[in-house]
Amino acid sequence: MQRQQHLRHPALVPLWKSLERDWLLQLTVKLIVLVSALILLAVGMNSYPAVFILGTLLTIVGSWLTFLHFRKKGFLEKLQDRLYDDPGSVVWIYTIVLEHHPFGFQMNERGLIYFKFDDGDEISAYLPPRKLKMIIKVLHRALPYTVFGYTKERAEQYKKDPMLISKWQL
Repeated sequence: MQRQQHLRHPALVPLWKSLERDWLLQLTVKLIVLVSALILLAVGMNSYPAVFILGTLLTIVGSWLTFLHFRKKGFLEKLQDRLYDDPGSVVWIYTIVLEHHPFGFQMNERGLIYFKFDDGDEISAYLPPRKLKMIIKVLHRALPYTVFGYTKERAEQYKKDPMLISKWQL
């Protein structure tokens, strides 16, 4: 019950919103492909047979991508399922802050959080760097058997066998 309360903590809202935004951006790109294909199909129907064939093929591909987008679970649902139902599958969490310095001036920062699972799967999300510390703190309380922080040794161990870095083994 304690883990459930930690996972409902307001500090995790930026993580959930980031994964929702990622899902919506993917859907937007797929819909743009579908609409562009339908436009090519309409233009090709009246004038050019090659454009009509290209439009038909792109319509099929765009429709299939959009269909699959709604059929499979998004990263948000996958992560929440694993955190709530199977917290032992999350073996490693670490963050990276990316700083962009064009011409030596810092322009912006982006935080990136990685969730690594026991089956070799991975989920990552972009977050504001100032929110990362609080999110890690809440996740650390909710997932006591998960390893936090990046080291080269952990990365090598994870490549060999994801369960080598799990605290469940200790």
